[in-house]
Order: sequence, then structure tokens, then C-alpha cells
Amino acid sequence: MAKDPLNKIVLSYYDCLLRASDITLLQGSHWLNDVIIGFYFEYLDKKFNKNEKTKLYFISPEVTQLLKMSDSSQYGIFLDPVKVSECKCILFPLNNCERKDTTGGSHWSLLVYCKQDKRCYHFDSSSGSNNSIASAFAKNVMSCILDKNESSNKFVKVDCPQQDNSYDCGVYVLCLADVITENVIKNGRVDGCDYSQVKKLTCTKRTQILNLINELKHKSSTI
Repeated sequence: MAKDPLNKIVLSYYDCLLRASDITLLQGSHWLNDVIIGFYFEYLDKKFNKNEKTKLYFISPEVTQLLKMSDSSQYGIFLDPVKVSECKCILFPLNNCERKDTTGGSHWSLLVYCKQDKRCYHFDSSSGSNNSIASAFAKNVMSCILDKNESSNKFVKVDCPQQDNSYDCGVYVLCLADVITENVIKNGRVDGCDYSQVKKLTCTKRTQILNLINELKHKSSTI
């Protein structure tokens, strides 16, 4: 039986394995899966956290899903306590899937915990779609990180740019992550970030990621 060409491995990048089927999601009007989002978060981690000094903690979609479906008392199993205590912010790509063993779902949003602000910020490009999920998850995240008397009323719904279709939520998550991380590195916090450029960034993000994948493939082939 002939091998399915969509299963062909395109790039192995640290803990991420991209297949041809994943790449096709970047080549048209498709919903981005956890593999693409996980790859880009891994790339951001390597880009911003050099010399093993973690300033920004990028949580994979898989770990985010496990955390979301677990009791907050178990979060220490999945999160590195040292990174949590020392990093400036933690980014979680949040999905509306209600199963513990898979990401799946139909909508992505971004939850960001900021150490300086002692708040969790929720960015949803389809306003309100993931709000109840994000609110409950943020409460658990903050109960794990903050003292009991600090963790109340710290969930902020951010008025961010909105998608014009049913499939670009993942693209918005990645573009928001770009803008937020740059602001955190510059100013040390999420509050005050300018999101006006996000919508424009989404127009070219798929192509940018495809170019990035090709660049990383070329580098790996020359090593």
C-alpha cells in the first residue's frame, strides 16, 4: 500500500514534528491545528529565551489542554516552578475542546498571565466565544501562581481585533502573541500594549510561517 503523502515529515524542530498535512493548513483558508500553533510557540521560545534564561513562558496547546482539564493542585506537574516564578509572562493558546486527551475543538483564543500586572489577560478574536472557559482557567492559573489574597478579580477581557471569518482564530492567536511578547520585552508588562497592527499582521501570517518553515528546513539540511 502506497504511503499517504500527507503523512510525510516536512520538518522536525525540537519537540515539534510538522507533516505535509499540517503545512496544507497554511496554504489556504483553513483552521490552524495544535501542531502549527505548537510549532510557532516553540519557535518563539527559542527566539526569546536564549542562554536558558526564560523571560517568556510559551505553553504548548497540549499542555494547556491538560492544565485546563486538571485540578489546579496538579499544575506543578506540568509547569516548571522555576520558570513560572522567574518569567515575565506566560502565554497559553486556549481551545474550547472539553476532552482531556486531545486538543481538537473549534476555536482558539489566547490567555496571558503577566507577572508585573499580576493579572490574566484574555484575547478572543471572536469576542465571548471562549470567555467562560478562559475565566475558569485563569482562576486556576492564578491560584497556582499568586497568593490567595492576590488572585481575585484579576481576569481581564481585552478588547482586541476581531476576525472576519470562521477559520482565522489561530492566526490571530499567533499575531497577538507576536505583539504581546514584543511589548513585554520592551515594557515588562502586557498592560498598555497596542493591538492596532494585529489585523494587518494576520493577512500575511500564514505566508510568514511557511517561509519560516522553509528557512528552518534549509538550515537543518546544511548542518
